[in-house]
Amino acid sequence: MSSSTVFAFVGGLEFDIFFRGLLSVLVGVVVLIGGTYLIVATNTGSRTGGLIATAGFFGWMFLMGIVWTVYGIGWVGEAQSWNLAEISTGELDFAEGESIAELGVALGPNNDFFGSVSGEDADTRQNNALRFANDNIDALNGWEYMVASNPRRGDAQSAAETFLLEEHIFDGTDEYIPLQFGGFAIGGKPSGVEGDSLATRFRKKAESILNPFHSSELVAIQVQAVLPQPTLPGQAPPIPQADESANVVTVVVERDRGGPVPWLISGTRFVPAAFTIFNGILFAIVAYLMHIRDRREMAIRAAAA
Repeated sequence: MSSSTVFAFVGGLEFDIFFRGLLSVLVGVVVLIGGTYLIVATNTGSRTGGLIATAGFFGWMFLMGIVWTVYGIGWVGEAQSWNLAEISTGELDFAEGESIAELGVALGPNNDFFGSVSGEDADTRQNNALRFANDNIDALNGWEYMVASNPRRGDAQSAAETFLLEEHIFDGTDEYIPLQFGGFAIGGKPSGVEGDSLATRFRKKAESILNPFHSSELVAIQVQAVLPQPTLPGQAPPIPQADESANVVTVVVERDRGGPVPWLISGTRFVPAAFTIFNGILFAIVAYLMHIRDRREMAIRAAAA
């Protein structure tokens, strides 16, 4: 192979993102790990230096895996998703799921649990409804009311709207409107919400850590058909208004945490957790080998003395 061909090949690698990344990683591994080994082996010998460098490598990977597992970053696994549990288009207290039917009983036959909640604007009504639900937590039969700004409600509502169209309950997103007081959750692990005090957030975090086993999480999203309103030429579309004579449609979705043991750890954190355990075991093995080597050398020195 001529020198011009070699230079052309090397020049071509510069424009290939994959090979540039691969070569960068390989150079980093050789320089960092190999340089550490050369420095340590100069003082301790090739075998001991190799054990020290290997232990340092697996120890670093073990610590990095802990960070990945805690924050759900790095080499993550299967992302969480939502599965359809039930869609109720009639009276919710006749739903198939027992806990869902209990929610229907709590909300009342006309879905008027929050009928007495009022406020000057939407945010005020949401906060008043949240306060009212917290004061009457036993009346909701274990369900938690979620305001519109709750991230859990937003995530579940997006999935619920997809199921509404897939099941042909509505033909388009312009045919219904999510109810202001129509978001409830039960089960899952405790999570902080906007407005929680520092003590409440600390308590929920402690409960999540001390009790790693979590039950299945259900979220109920309620929507209602909108009134037909014509759009006048040259004007903005009218604000959708719920048709109070139409039935309230309740979409219940169940969180799929993914992974082989979702009741203990989510699929997102399962891969980094397995990575952490694997590297921790290898680090322990290498450290034990160094311990055996040190004891053998100490015995030889004691015998020689």
